[in-house]
Amino acid sequence: MAIQIVETTDLQNSLSAGVGLTPLIDAGRVRALALDVAAGHGVAPCRMSLTVLYYVVEGQGHLRVGDEQAELRRGSLAVVPAGAVRSISAVAPMRVLAVQVL
Repeated sequence: MAIQIVETTDLQNSLSAGVGLTPLIDAGRVRALALDVAAGHGVAPCRMSLTVLYYVVEGQGHLRVGDEQAELRRGSLAVVPAGAVRSISAVAPMRVLAVQVL
């Protein structure tokens, strides 16, 4: 197994129409992406067939999973199970590391 390193501090903000997604690592059963969300924007509710870990690198917002809502801020780590409907919205510009576990 080879070590894959991405210097996330060197990433440019990938905002496009309020939300940007930058693939970082694809290691077969695990993928990592940088999700940039502008204040007042968000990712619409969607159902994913895999577990996702969300780590807030910077910013503030909300994560909704089903009928539950949680506040996200710098340093928050959330796990959303496969099959759950989820959405994210930003109160302040956010960068989120999303790790998808297949």
